[in-house]
Amino acid sequence: MFTSYRFLILIVSVMGLFAFSGCKKKENISQLGQRCGQNVKCAQGLKCWAGICEDLSGNSPACKFVKEASGAIMNAGPKDLLKGLNFEYDPNFISEIPNSAAQIYKGFAQGMPERSCKRVLECEMPKLGIGYSWFWTRAAYEATKTIPEGAKKVSADAISVNVQNFDQNAIGDDTTMFPEVKVRQMTQHRFGCKAEVEVKVREEFAGFATFHFWRNTGCEFVEADKAVADSKPGFKCQGEELLKDPKYTYTVYLYPFSSAQLETQKKAEKNKDKQGRAYFTGNPGTYKVEIWAYNPIDEALFGEHKQFENESDMKKISGFAFCPKYTENVNENGCGCIGFVKNKITVSLDPDPFFLPMDEEKCTKQAEAEESKKDK
Repeated sequence: MFTSYRFLILIVSVMGLFAFSGCKKKENISQLGQRCGQNVKCAQGLKCWAGICEDLSGNSPACKFVKEASGAIMNAGPKDLLKGLNFEYDPNFISEIPNSAAQIYKGFAQGMPERSCKRVLECEMPKLGIGYSWFWTRAAYEATKTIPEGAKKVSADAISVNVQNFDQNAIGDDTTMFPEVKVRQMTQHRFGCKAEVEVKVREEFAGFATFHFWRNTGCEFVEADKAVADSKPGFKCQGEELLKDPKYTYTVYLYPFSSAQLETQKKAEKNKDKQGRAYFTGNPGTYKVEIWAYNPIDEALFGEHKQFENESDMKKISGFAFCPKYTENVNENGCGCIGFVKNKITVSLDPDPFFLPMDEEKCTKQAEAEESKKDK
């Protein structure tokens, strides 16, 4: 009797187990890119992010670059990145770039899927300081030592220069007509050497271009030979030397703008060219540019700067230009192109580590698609 009772309990238990198993619902599992929610879980290794199963590990090349680069940009210092270049930047504009990078970096706190990393790389990072990309690209490369997918390596031989005119000129205080950095340099007098040059940009260039004047070296003043008819005094020089001092160079940052960006920049540019010359950019083309050099009296550097105690002494030798000593009127004294190698300007380039173009049409479509998903 007892044995029959135990057998009956066993049968009931087994039947109950089968009944329970038959009622249990099958768990819904979504794969990468599929929808997820309260009743739909993501496959192992994935997490539900904005209603979609995503890989939030951040191990993809795009995510690694965006995270490390944005963190580096947040903490970068412009003076360190310029590495000795004599370039004056707008600190207010520069400060916006780390702030924007901080917003990108914060996105990783909740995790960022690979598709979002790619979108940020393609559509957000190229907008970090348009026309000032030297800041973020140099900070990013210094931290990652990586050129991201879709970026272009910039040539260090993309620009050449041809001098059209070379003469002494006076510079004024109007920074819409004269380079502000040169106006500040010309403290002792307002005469400089102005070179009108034709600059050819052969391919897209992002980086710094420094234009250099050259000086004559080993110059000695030789008096007129009284024993020779029509002999005139003059200087004899031994060679030539490229100048690197900021007084005799001019550094600009060039960036290859898109058509829409270029129109915006032209409208915002304060230094509008009074003669309608082309806006100087890193876009391929030929540009007419004015290059200035401040030329203070410095006989140690420029042997052809022969000075006289007064104007009458200077005028004793007609037809020969000498540099008089300064007086209090800065607009009437000093030298202009004396001591420079005539009609010689060369350019040295410091390209950005890479240039990251933006496909504006593609980015607009991506933004619209993201908004559409949010609405659903």
